[in-house]
Amino acid sequence: MGTRVQGAVHSDKTLSGVSGLLEDLRRLLEDKDSADIVFLLGRDESPVYAHRLLLAARCTAFQGIKRGEICRIPGATVAAGTGGAPATVRLPHYSESNFRIFLVYVYTGKLVLQDSGVFEMMGLAHELGLEELRVSCEEHVTSTLAVVNACTFLAAAFEMYERSAPHGGRSAKTFLDKCISFIAENALDCFKTNSFLSLSKDALVKVISSDYLAVEEEEVFRAALAWAKHKAGVTQPTAHWAEEEKARVCQHLSGVISHVRLLLIDSQVFAEEVEPTGAVPIELSLERYRLAALPKKYSEQSDDKRCQPRMSCTLFPGSQILNLASPNSFGDDKSSYQRILNEWYGNPKQQWRLVFRASAHNFSAQAFHRLCDGISPTYTIVAVSLRLKGK
Repeated sequence: MGTRVQGAVHSDKTLSGVSGLLEDLRRLLEDKDSADIVFLLGRDESPVYAHRLLLAARCTAFQGIKRGEICRIPGATVAAGTGGAPATVRLPHYSESNFRIFLVYVYTGKLVLQDSGVFEMMGLAHELGLEELRVSCEEHVTSTLAVVNACTFLAAAFEMYERSAPHGGRSAKTFLDKCISFIAENALDCFKTNSFLSLSKDALVKVISSDYLAVEEEEVFRAALAWAKHKAGVTQPTAHWAEEEKARVCQHLSGVISHVRLLLIDSQVFAEEVEPTGAVPIELSLERYRLAALPKKYSEQSDDKRCQPRMSCTLFPGSQILNLASPNSFGDDKSSYQRILNEWYGNPKQQWRLVFRASAHNFSAQAFHRLCDGISPTYTIVAVSLRLKGK
């Protein structure tokens, strides 16, 4: 008779060789002599060697290909090897360091994700077809996104989006938008981080162009000024700048200041903090003072974005109709609807509380009256489909 073995013990014995197998696969990854494919990474075309058989077992970009094909990777330049030389795949929009981490995961399943490289890793997983790795990257971003790393994530996502945009880049675009939305809702805290000061000019413009920054316009200007001073290496207050320091700061603010809605800044702040920097064109300064003198005239120019206060997504929390990220909402820009509702109410910064959602209460009239009667003021918001159907 055989001896009954406990399931856990049996399982451990069947896996006893796994650690050795993983070590062998790691050594195989480092063996250039047996490699039959070489990836040339980045503009410097740094070579990284690999084995097509393992790539075909793990990555869909190497599966289901026609005879004579090597792989199907967006943006890659592929050449078959001749005379026993390995096949060549050029990936100019990926770095050598992150690609090596990617291959370690392909060969061994081991992964070390870093905030600065997670979006590039996500792009590799998407384009080479390794779904489990892509999901791990998404979970890493979603679970760790916070004030302290939001701008680090943004910088990485923006860099990845810039490199992958010519080849699609939808995955990077999705998380670029996610980072910007998070920073917008936590703007004041994110503006104080060192990683915010280290953003590229293009990434900074993405942030301060958002309609959903949850801060007053004065704080947007102060954040842009702090960023420019950091880039220019200027630490003194504006009043103590030398002409050369002012020139450096203004150079960095060029192309940035136009995205700050200067016409909305308080007159005293504008005179004491904005104008002394020398970064605002004289024409805009004159327009700002005309606005202060004739506010009603400018309030009629509702189509002028410079006169439109930014709208925080938290003004209507819980709304699936007005929420920018809701798949059930219509259109892309919900700021106009939020703005109109608050203009009707008379306070552009008014925040509201969701008390009733019809779909969550089986569209019950009784539930509507039970939850809403006696509460004032209220808005009842209904989404109406405007699609036309004809025979």
